[in-house]
Order: sequence, then structure tokens, then C-alpha cells
Amino acid sequence: MDKRIIVDSSFNEETRVAFINGSEIEHFEVDTSSNKKQLKGNVYLAKVSRVEPSLQAAFVNYGGNKQGFLPFSEISNDYFKIPEADKKKKNNDGDNFIVKDYYRDTKINHKKKLSKTPSFKKYKIQEVIKKNQIMLIQVVKDERGNKGAALTTFISIAGKYCVLMPNKALDIKISKKIIDFKERKKLTKIASKYKLTKEMGLIIRTASRDCNENDLKKDFDYVLGIWKSIKEKTINSLAPTIINEDSNIVNKFIRDSFIEEYKEIVIEGEKTYEDAKKYMKTLLPDQEKKIKEYKNTKMPIMEYFDLENKIDSIYDKKVRLKSGGYIIINPTEALTAIDINSGQSTKERNVEETALKTNLEAVDEVCKQIRIRNIAGLIVVDFIDMEYIRNKIVVERRLKDMLRYDRAKCQISRMSKFGLLELSRQRIGHSLEESTMEDGIISGIRCSIRSTSSSAAKILRKLKYLKFEKKVKELSVHLYGTLYEYIYKNNKDFIKDIEKKLKTKIILVQDNNIAPPFFILKTIELNNKKKKISVIYDDIPKIVNEDEDKKNNKNEKIKKKNIIKKKEVINTKTKNNKEEVDEKEESVGGINSLVN
Repeated sequence: MDKRIIVDSSFNEETRVAFINGSEIEHFEVDTSSNKKQLKGNVYLAKVSRVEPSLQAAFVNYGGNKQGFLPFSEISNDYFKIPEADKKKKNNDGDNFIVKDYYRDTKINHKKKLSKTPSFKKYKIQEVIKKNQIMLIQVVKDERGNKGAALTTFISIAGKYCVLMPNKALDIKISKKIIDFKERKKLTKIASKYKLTKEMGLIIRTASRDCNENDLKKDFDYVLGIWKSIKEKTINSLAPTIINEDSNIVNKFIRDSFIEEYKEIVIEGEKTYEDAKKYMKTLLPDQEKKIKEYKNTKMPIMEYFDLENKIDSIYDKKVRLKSGGYIIINPTEALTAIDINSGQSTKERNVEETALKTNLEAVDEVCKQIRIRNIAGLIVVDFIDMEYIRNKIVVERRLKDMLRYDRAKCQISRMSKFGLLELSRQRIGHSLEESTMEDGIISGIRCSIRSTSSSAAKILRKLKYLKFEKKVKELSVHLYGTLYEYIYKNNKDFIKDIEKKLKTKIILVQDNNIAPPFFILKTIELNNKKKKISVIYDDIPKIVNEDEDKKNNKNEKIKKKNIIKKKEVINTKTKNNKEEVDEKEESVGGINSLVN
């Protein structure tokens, strides 16, 4: 199966990235322009707005929506404003102020009677950090809910093969995932040639396994160049301001993914394509050929690769299993609850076998959904109750095996007697719900709906590839109020271009009963001076009973079977025709031989 990366950035409102293996989605990421833009990795010149002694932390204004949270442990000693009295003591004491290893078992320590406490002062944040102090900080965790972003002064600049820590004296460290001793020794030998100052640290990443010395050197120079540009920009800037942006979704997956195993990277959107090509040229020049631009004007890129319906299903709470069971995913503020139900799964001999089979199938789907939706934090899975302990152990082992392929670090607990299993997953970025959903009120009911930018991008994509067979006088787009305002303000020129292309008038109709991202397209045709109104697109979900749902599933299966039968009939006909032609040729050949 060929692996590909599909990027849809046809509109500035939303960029979607799908990592596919054949036709199945392995990983999915979304970056929206207005709704919760990712800040992790960005470097800012910030100003301390408040020092909080009770938390031993500082609140910092870096230019974001909310003030960032900077713990005292994440502040470098370089920013400490040591009191004048302590400075004088330091000068008088000389070397005695330096922290010494008083606990090492040496001859000098045996002779001298030293106190157990070292002769240096441990400061509190209010003593050394002051209000309006300027700092260079980096975002470690994005803003989430009412919480501001988590910050640090220990900056890390990531490349493809190494990570530079310019103000943390770590020396050279090798990734723990590189187990081979010879490989580790080779990498440390290569890295030791680089000119690192005493304050700097360098981490060699897992991707550097079996890497050339030249490639590693290029990557180190690239990372060092970024640090130099950060220093230059910091000197000429005023706080609060952004110094270095590292939140570009396309650049991140090129840097952090193992590009060598992907056949191609197909991108829709001229600007994103050019930026990706430039970045790939600097980072991995050998892999530049893999980046290709999508130029099909008949259908969107996600529809071309048969991914649009699969992406829409990611937003559903209910996920169906092949056996007839289903999973319900409910995210809350504290945790994500996943409930597993047997549903229509009744093929096994007894209850225990049905529970085991459904749970094992659900484990595979749960791991897939966690990865695609990027669910992080505490996850509680409610399995179907099983009597035998051996069956519980089988399910736990299956879960551990499936989570090995996950990029994020995971910790798993044992299954309780109630069938509950707790699982914690590392937060790599925003979850799908956080990046594309927002709170809203529909018909007086408070609920979570798709964000304005994400919904607008869906409507604009549909209009871009719309075509009419007959002449249409008018096209009306029925949508939610916020979407109406957003498109009217930001996409006037685009709608005018579509009007010229289709030679029809487009009218936006405000309808607050239609929740985002859903919308309706209606056309008005003139037949013998009579108006004919027809609905050409309506994706509003309809309420379907279980019996109707079963019928629909049966009908779909029957349709698929009929298609397969038709293909078989066509193949058999072609075979029979070939056989008849061969027989005729043989008979003609025989007659010719008799005549001769």
C-alpha cells in the first residue's frame, strides 16, 4: 500500500493535512486561521506583567489572547536580578559563593568538617524577578479553555536531525530510541566536532539514525542560523512581539515526519505548495521531487482521493464496528470517555465470546480514533464486561500492542472489575475538537458547533467546484448568521469570481435554524416564464430510526453486490467472446491448411 500526504490549503480559512496508507487515514491535522491558532514552538519577546509569590510563577504578556504562565523553574539564571546585598557578599566570599559538591566522598571532605547545607542562597521568584522585566520566551503548551499558554525561557530550536538548546548547558545527548551502541558512539563523535559553547546543549533526534555526517552538519548549521537570526531580531524589537514562528502546519510535518516512507506529498494551494518546496529544499533536498501540486479543476483534492466522507465521519460521536457493535466518544473538560457497546453483534455462541470479540475489535478502532482525532490527556474506556481474567489480559495486551505505533507517549492502567481502563496520552497539539469546534447557541440551546472559519472553508470549497448542466438564473446559499457575516466581509471578491464563472447571481440567505457547518444550495430556473426552485445540495443530517438505518445498510450492500455481479458478467462475456474468436481462427486455419 502506497503512503501519501494530502494537503488541502485551497483557502486561507483552513488547512487540512491527511496522512493516508492506501485509502485509509492514519493521521489527520487541521490548522484554522482564526479559531485557536497553534502557538507551540513560537519564540516571543515578552514582558512580565505580574509576579505571583503564592504560585512561585510569573504571568507574562507575550502578545497572545491571554497572559502566559511562566513557572519559576522554567526561568533561566541569566534573568535573575540578584539583590545588591547578596552581590556584595558574593564579591567578598569569592569562590565560596560557587555551588560545590559537598556530598562527594573525597579525602578533602573527610578531613574538613563541612556543614550538610551548601553555602549558597536559594532565591524565591519575588526576590529576583520584577514587574515589566523583558524576557525571551518560548510557548511549550498552547492556550486551552480558560488556561493561558505555558511558557519557558529555555529555548529549543528543532531541525530534522537535531535540537539546539542555546541557553541550557546539556552538552551532547542522543535520543533514547537509538539503542545500538555503535550508532550512538558514531553520532556523538560526529556531534563533538561542532562548535558548541558551554551554555549550549544539543540533542540528536531519532531521525538521525543511519544519517550521513554531511546531512547532520547541514541540519546543525540550519538550526544555528535560526538562533543567530533570533538574536538579531530580539535586539531590534520591542516587547511584546513575535520573534520566530514555528507553528506552520506544513513545515512541522515535513520536519517531524519520516518523509522517506511516503511516496508523494500532494498539495492544493499555490502559496502552500511554493512554501513547502522551499522548506524541503533547505531541509531535505533529495526529497523535493515528492512534493507535487494538485491541478485538477473538476473536484477538490479530498474528494479526488475519496477522503471527504471519511473526514466528515471523524466529527461523529458514534463510530460503527464491522461486527455490528459501536463506540461512543464523549470529550469533557477533565477527560474523554469512550463507551463500547455490542449493538447488533450476535454471531458468537455465548455472551463471553461476543464481549471478547467486540472488545478486541473496539481496541483497534479506539487506537485509530485517538490518533486521528488527536485526543490527549486522561482517556477512560468502558469495555463490555467479561467474566474471565484471561480475556481481560488479552484485551490489555492488544491495547498495548496497538499503542506502540502511536507517536505520542501513552500510559495504560489495568482493567478494573467494572470493565473500566484508564489511559493517558501525551498532548502533541490541539485535538480536532479544540481546533475546529466552538461553543454556540442554536435555537436557544447551548452546544458545540463547527468554528466559523472551518464552516466557511467548507462552503467556499463547494462553490469553487460547482457546475451547472442547465442555465440557472439564481443560486441561493442558505447558511447560519455568523457564516453569512464572515463570507460577506472576507470573501466578496471570491463570490464575484464564481458569479462570472457560472454566469449566475449568488445570494446569501441567513437562516439561524441551520447549524454550522451545514448549508443548503437552491437554484432558480426559468421554464416558460415559470420559476422552478430545486435543491441541489443539502447536507443537514436527518433523523433516522434504527430500522431505517438497517434498511439503508442492506440496500447499500445489495447495490455493492449488484455492481460486483455486473463486473463478473462483463468479464465472463469478454472471455466467451475471446474463446469464440479463437475457435473461429482455429477453424479458418484448418480450412486454409486443407486448401493448401
